[in-house]
Amino acid sequence: MGVKAIVKYLNGKGIFTRDGGRWGIGQVHRVLTRRTYIGEHRFNRRSNKGVVKPEDEVVTVEVPAIIERDTFDAVQKLLQARNPKTELPARVVIGPTLLTGICYCGNCGGAMTIRTGKSGRYRYYACSIRARQGETGCKGRAIPMDKLDDMVVHHIEDRLLDPDRLEVMPGTVLGRREDQAERQRQHIAELERRATESELRLKRLYDAVEGGVADLDDPALKERIVGLKVIRDQARADADRAQALLDSPGHSAISPAMIEKFATIARERIRGREGGYRRDFCARSHSASRSLTTRFASWDRRQNC
Repeated sequence: MGVKAIVKYLNGKGIFTRDGGRWGIGQVHRVLTRRTYIGEHRFNRRSNKGVVKPEDEVVTVEVPAIIERDTFDAVQKLLQARNPKTELPARVVIGPTLLTGICYCGNCGGAMTIRTGKSGRYRYYACSIRARQGETGCKGRAIPMDKLDDMVVHHIEDRLLDPDRLEVMPGTVLGRREDQAERQRQHIAELERRATESELRLKRLYDAVEGGVADLDDPALKERIVGLKVIRDQARADADRAQALLDSPGHSAISPAMIEKFATIARERIRGREGGYRRDFCARSHSASRSLTTRFASWDRRQNC
């Protein structure tokens, strides 16, 4: 299970955080990467203002381990392998070439690399295996870079920004947003329930003091009262913040006009050759799907070029 699947499982089973809230991706990721569970607790990592301190100021102390190191290391390798931000080298993600690192030969599966002709006047995607080993390694051929880039961009544009698809987008987006709002309302209700329960417990303690059953000077009683007040006040504050977020303008409805405007701007930017928008878009599409392989063999047969 990936991080998202774990989040979905925990929330679906009603297994809440220790504060009674629903799990999120960031919370689960922090649990999976926290070295405290293997006996290495790190503290003094941030200043009082939240600024990250230098590594030499971080203190690591030994604590009882509850997770075996081999298990922890295996989880870190899985997280690293599934991280879309590290799937491609930095030079590939930010490079100017559209399909670098996400384009492969349909004949042999080798990476397609850039080749030039006429002193750099023409640029091609060419099979790296053929470039190193010749036709004995692969019979794939070079494809003009501009032509293939345009094919990929237009294909993505037509698939993602298709009018029929855009017609159902507002309903899909609004439905997803309503689901999020409902989960937020459930979380607020849970926080309010916790605050009310703490208030009732406090009232019972005060009644016991007034009735002479409990001694207000008892240190244990004082500590209990303080703890209940903290829980009550924190729950109320969290509920107020969650309600303010729910009532914020960001939760307003998304109109079809907004979707249409987004589609128009997106089409213009995808078609543009300047800037890194379409390059970043293709890289993100590749990270999400884990594989974006351009099949040159079938493309050759269709285009005959």
